[in-house]
This record gives sequence, C-alpha cells and structure tokens, in this order.
Amino acid sequence: LWRPDATLSQSDRTCIGTAGIDSLDLLPENDWHKEIQATWKVGESAAQKRLADFLDAELSGYREGRNFPNKPNVSRLSPHLHFGEISPNQVWHQAKIAGIHSQAEDDLDCFLSEIGWREFSYYLLYHRPELPEEPIQKKFSRFAWQISSSDVLAWQRGLTGFPLVDAGMRELWRTGYMHNRVRMLVGSFLVKNLLTHWHVGERWFWDCLVDADLASNSASWQWIAGCGADASPFFRIFNPITQSVKFDAKGDYIRRFVPELALLPNKYIHSPFSAPEDELRKAGVVLGETYPLPIVDLRNSREKALAQFKEL
Repeated sequence: LWRPDATLSQSDRTCIGTAGIDSLDLLPENDWHKEIQATWKVGESAAQKRLADFLDAELSGYREGRNFPNKPNVSRLSPHLHFGEISPNQVWHQAKIAGIHSQAEDDLDCFLSEIGWREFSYYLLYHRPELPEEPIQKKFSRFAWQISSSDVLAWQRGLTGFPLVDAGMRELWRTGYMHNRVRMLVGSFLVKNLLTHWHVGERWFWDCLVDADLASNSASWQWIAGCGADASPFFRIFNPITQSVKFDAKGDYIRRFVPELALLPNKYIHSPFSAPEDELRKAGVVLGETYPLPIVDLRNSREKALAQFKEL
C-alpha cells in the first residue's frame, strides 16, 4: 500500500497520477467480476425487495428447502444485513407477519432461529473479542493441524475431486456466495478430512464472500471445527458423497458449477472416480486431466481425524 509519506521517484508519481484503473489490468480476462455484479444488487431498496421476494415466494417450504443448494428457499439477506442496508429487527417483524398470514409457521420458526444464530454470533464476538483467532474450547489450541499448500490450493480452486465440494468452492469464487449446506460441507472437508486449521478457511471466506462478517464467519468456522460455542461435535464429519446424493440428487447444482461433469449420469456425478471407463468416456471425462482424482481418501482421512480429535 502506498503511504502518503513514502518517498517516490518522479516517474512513480507520474504513474500514480495518470494511470487509469483499466490500465492496471487488475481483473482477469474472464470477466470474473461480472457474475458477482449480476448476482447482487446493493442498497436499501435492493434489500427491501429481496426481503419481500423471499417472504412472498420462498419462505413457504424454507425448513426443508433451505438444505438443497439448487432450490430457491434461502433468503440471501446476509450481505444486506452485514452492511446495514436492512436491520435484523425489520427482517424479524416483517417475517413474522408474512409467516402467520401464509400459515407457514414451521418455516417461519426455522427462519427466525437463523436470525437468532446470527445475533448469537455477535453476542459471542462482543464478549470474546478474540473469537476470530482463539478457539473457545481452549483444548483445541493443542491440536496438531497439518497444512498442505497443495491441498489448500485444490480446495480454494474447487479441484478436490469431490464434485459437491468443488461446486461450492466455485460458486463462492464466481458469485461471492455459497449455499449454507455446502458451507458446512466444505468447512468439514477442509478441517476434518484435510486436517487444515480453521483459520485457513475463515480467511478464504473473508476474502471471497460478499456477506463476509467477522462475527458470523468466525463463529461458524469454530462451530464446524468443533472448537466453538455449541459446536458441531468432533466426530461429525460430513461425507461429501452422501451429502451430494441426499441434497443434490439429480446433480443440478454440480452441473451448474462443475460443467466438465455435466454429461455424467446422475448415478456417477457424485463420485466420478466410481464410474466405469465407458461412462467416463461417453461423458468426455478423463480423471486426472479434465477433472481431478480425489485429493484424499475419505475413509482413511476420517479415521485419522477421529484419532487425533480423540487425543484432546
């Protein structure tokens, strides 16, 4: 970063004074930013419209539908809440009115509980300002995390060899958003299958999410790592294949974000490495070339994680 008191040559000053933003070539050639611009509308009016659309069309069915990444039953209000374009108070009371009128009280209760979890994250951060850095359960300070730069890079790029994990990571990069069910899955995979410190995931999400929020991001990563308040227990390790079969049965979400697998039958799209050679050939998939082989063995990595967590 340039400091006002920095010593600059005349040529440096000329460059700073005359360079246009386009000449700096900061954005990649694939217009990466355009999908984010198309996905999110900024401002109070956009926040009010998003809330109204959600309550009108998507609150009904929220309790179950919110678990399926290809369904619309999510509010997508988190960026608006984070930037103060709408308040939790407004969301809470307008949702209560809409839920009662539409007789969707089970869905309403579930949605309001999610607002409550958000506020609980702020409560935690207020009383524990060390939340982004220090585990609430102090025993986790002794955990032997393992950092593999190649594994982390594969995770960040959506090239782990597990389609639902990869779809989520690519959605994050392309749109600045990731479905909550998939957030839990990719977090579990990073921390428990790759035994990578939750700080790595926390910081990547902080860089990529349009709703990046210090309280929610920190509390959520501690939850998935098992070291936070009311945390997911250490032995809960999400299986990316069974999660994929259960919550993206037809592979629609995977096909959207991992198009190189689009021609695989539903039976194999969740685990391409289990597909027969003729099915891979017909779909134009060459494992290790057009799509990666798994970077980790699920069973072995699960057993290793459980053994290390039990030592705590």
